[in-house]
Amino acid sequence: MRSLPRSLDPKLATHLCVLAGLAAGTLLLVCWPQAVLHAGYRCGLQMLLGIRCPFCGMTRDFAAILHGQRPTQNPCSWFAACAVYLLYPAAVIAAWKSNRLDVFSSRAAHAAVALVLAAMLVANNWR
Repeated sequence: MRSLPRSLDPKLATHLCVLAGLAAGTLLLVCWPQAVLHAGYRCGLQMLLGIRCPFCGMTRDFAAILHGQRPTQNPCSWFAACAVYLLYPAAVIAAWKSNRLDVFSSRAAHAAVALVLAAMLVANNWR
């Protein structure tokens, strides 16, 4: 008798959706970058407070990286690209294989993300 397939873990489903979104965004930046770069988005933090958020300039930098050019807008772009394309997928796979997907919702993980974002905010405004 065949067993019914297990249902997909909601935590894994969330990470798979994020990875699919990253793949779709990457495909858009590779195939049609002008659609994103000329959309006229403005950073709310920069408009309200006059400071650059941790991600200001990364869309242009990711497009540049994906087209073999050097990023110039945000000093953290190489780090973020490595985190998005290498670290995060590897961490999801490792957590899934060890049945520890709850590690992403731990206080330590949240504190680490907050610390990295604070460092990126400082780095992106250090000019």
